[in-house]
Order: sequence, then C-alpha cells, then structure tokens
Amino acid sequence: MSLILSISSLLLASTLVSADATTYDVNSICTCDQMMRYYQTSIAGLWGTTYWGSAILMASLADISSLDPSYNNTYFSAYATTYSDAPATVGSGFIDGYYDDEGWWANAWLTVYDLTQDPDYLNMAISLYNDIAGGYNTPCGGLYWSKDDTYIASISNELYITLAASLANRVSSDQAQGYLDAATAGWDWFFNIGVVGEDWLVVDGVNVSTCLPVGIQYSYNQGVILSAAVELYQATGNETYLEYAGNIANATTAINSTLTGANGVIVDCHNGPCDTTGAMFKGSFFRGLRQLQLAYPHDNWVNYIETNAQSLWNNALNDTDGQCNTGADFSGPMSAVNEVTQGAALDCLVAAWAVTST
Repeated sequence: MSLILSISSLLLASTLVSADATTYDVNSICTCDQMMRYYQTSIAGLWGTTYWGSAILMASLADISSLDPSYNNTYFSAYATTYSDAPATVGSGFIDGYYDDEGWWANAWLTVYDLTQDPDYLNMAISLYNDIAGGYNTPCGGLYWSKDDTYIASISNELYITLAASLANRVSSDQAQGYLDAATAGWDWFFNIGVVGEDWLVVDGVNVSTCLPVGIQYSYNQGVILSAAVELYQATGNETYLEYAGNIANATTAINSTLTGANGVIVDCHNGPCDTTGAMFKGSFFRGLRQLQLAYPHDNWVNYIETNAQSLWNNALNDTDGQCNTGADFSGPMSAVNEVTQGAALDCLVAAWAVTST
C-alpha cells in the first residue's frame, strides 16, 4: 500500500499546481491520500487509534471510490484487511458494548457492499443488526446507547433506522419487510419522543428515567437522520421522509443558526472546542446532506456544501509537498491534523464533488 500511496501522491503533487478551491475531485483525492497515510499506523485494520471512527473513514473511502472507478483500485485491499484484522481490536464480528459503535460499522459495511457487491460485507451488516436490535427495549421506547442501559442516544437510534432501511433496500424481497417495519417504527418513535425540537434540530438523546429529550445539538445528529430519510424514501416512495429531512437540513444550514456561522460555514461542537471525536461529527452531516441533495435537490444545499468545501480549502489546508493536511475548523485557522480531521474534510469535499457532477 505504501508504494501505491507514494505514486498516487506524486501524481497529485503535480496536479495540485493547477488546482483551486473548486476542483473538488482533485481536492478530494489528495485529502483521501492523506487520510490513508494514517491507515494501520497504530492498529491493524484501523486508521490511527480511532475505533468506531474508523468505520466512518472506511465508508468515506468507499464513497470517493464510487465516484472515481479509476481511483477505486488504489486502496481496494483496505476493506478486506479491515474486515479480517480489525476485529482483534474492535471486537469479534465488530460487536462491542456500544450500539452506536456497532451501527457505525454496520452502515459502513453496507457502503462497502454497495461498492464491491461482496456478500460477506452485507452479511456482516446483518449480523450487527441482529445484535443491535437486542437493545431496542428501553422503557421509553427506542434503542439504548450502550449495553449498560443507562442512556438513550439519538445517534444510536438514527444509525439503527438507517441500517434497517438500508437492509430493506438490499436484501431479497422476501426478507425485506421485517427490516422496513423496524425502520418505520424507529422513525416514528424518533419524531414522537421529542428529540427533534420545534426548531427542527436534533438534540443528543433521551433521559432514560424521565423519557424527556436532553442535550445539545451536534452536527452528526443532524446528518445521519438525513441518510435514514433517503433510505426510507427509496424503500417506500413516501416523500414525507424527505420533507422532514429537508426541514432538519434547512435548520442546520441556516445562516447565523446554532450550527452555521455568519459566513455560511458549519460551526461544529458549538459548546466548546471539538475533541478528537467531535472533530469527526461534521463529516457525517455532509455525507447525509449529499445523499439528501441527490434524492431531493435544493439549490441552497448545493450552495452550502460548496461554501464549506471552498472555505476549508482556503482556510484550513496545508498542502506542503502535495500532502493535503486539513484542519478541524473549516473557517480556519489551520490546526493540528489527524485521521479524523482528514475524514471530515473528505466527506465535505466528496459531497461537493458529487452534487456538482449531476
């Protein structure tokens, strides 16, 4: 992999001379190459020391590879390596003590399945779904965050709904209904329990004792539910799912709102500086917004995605020697970089590439 990486980087170094903030394809590939420099540097089959986050980065790799078949072969072996080697750290069958961890991995394996059509990846997602479904038994309804049954996180439920709907769209027709029933029931619970506020922003979760919504609004909670809506629309043809998702997308992207600044750029972890995990959140929002835009086009979402892609390139990039290091804050200034900041930037750049290529 290191030889392929070096060749790819040499090609990109020359291409970057003529690149600018709007060359989303070139910028995406250079950013992905840099993200891949963190692959297996610390743990077999993972990026850096990121456990569940590596699932998101793997899905990001599959997303960009689906846009450029010629790039697909560059890191194609990573999926099989992660499949075989990562469970030694993550947990057998990618199962651990947290339902959101398992949801990230299950949905990522479906993304890889879409790219490769390898049934092993579909079966892994099904196996994870079966374990996750065992946690859908809280006194408030919905899915627990972890197996110690102490909290009901919005993200766990969003990932579960997305997974169930995605499986309904990918398994044989005689197996699909059970997954679709789970997805629609999960969606109805999500919008009835109160985690989606009157402002159309999703809060962090539900107190298991009071069954009341609690917590602040994080960007990934606004993004994963968009992915769920698209999968449910594809499974049912019901545009109501897209309309609800559109309300959340509009609330999140509004200028001078909770999650967007006056310059139209996302403001993540608005309650304080992002930690290593939080710096990843915005990537899932751009992934969900990309999927929603492709299914339910709106010019304002394209403009938002492009504004952020150009801002990160102009204000949060160090491309010394053709290595596209991207920082955590898309408005700048440039900050410390790692696998997580690369992945979040990649999701934004891939979104810009995808929505301007249709």
